Amino acid sequence: MGHPVVAVAIVFVSAAIAMAASSQYSHHPLDPLTATEITAIRAAVLASPLVPARPLFFHYVGLDEPDKPDVLSYAYGAADAAATSSQMTLPRRAFVIARAGGQSHEFTVDIAADNASVLSHAVHRGPGFPMFTDEDQIAAMALPYTYPPFVESVRRRGLDVGEVGCGVLSRGWFGAEQPAYGGARVVKMKCVVVDYNATANIYARPVEGVVMVVDLDRMAIIGYRDRAVFTVPKAEGTDYRADKVGPPFTGPAAPPGVVAAAVMVEEAREVEASARAARWRWRRCWW
Repeated sequence: MGHPVVAVAIVFVSAAIAMAASSQYSHHPLDPLTATEITAIRAAVLASPLVPARPLFFHYVGLDEPDKPDVLSYAYGAADAAATSSQMTLPRRAFVIARAGGQSHEFTVDIAADNASVLSHAVHRGPGFPMFTDEDQIAAMALPYTYPPFVESVRRRGLDVGEVGCGVLSRGWFGAEQPAYGGARVVKMKCVVVDYNATANIYARPVEGVVMVVDLDRMAIIGYRDRAVFTVPKAEGTDYRADKVGPPFTGPAAPPGVVAAAVMVEEAREVEASARAARWRWRRCWW
């Protein structure tokens, strides 16, 4: 049986899924970055001599929103020609957080049409780290399967290592007195039994008692504890899917005149979504 890394990744990874965007230059200052702009931003950061360390990983790329008075001027502008001109030249910039050389780097990038240039750079010296990347989480998930103490812990619980999936949900709590592990970028990782045929509620079946500490920069398990062997909860009675729970949780049949949920789902397929707005009997902009 293969390791359920991919299946667990769907649950544990807060996947950063970018919406499809037009490559044309945005006409509103709060429009999201387009794919073309993101490509230009990436190229500008990688070409900058300010951070020679490699590899460099992008943890966040987003719009650096202009000041509110400038946005209001753009939206409602004055009648004079000078104000109209300023609306057309409102700066468009991006804010980038990247990791390289064991440090967190913050960039401000100017975007002009399809080109970009780095305006400023700073190293983050305070507490905290940027959000996890998908690569961070997927690589960390794979570590336990070749870590002998973990394999033994799984065996002691009467499980096969292929039944277990581990994930990085948050950094974890390490105490308030001293920086954890010398201030390294570490996370605590927990595991669950993964069997979607038995239940979709995998969180109800934790491998209790086992905690791993992973250094995400070194991508290695640097701390491990198996404090006690607990029985893994059974899957029966934990599933929340409608076709599994049955009545009374599925509820009675819809009364006459009430639109069933299935019909609403069919109508919802008429929703049109773009990088800027959603439309379905109404229009909602993201900004």
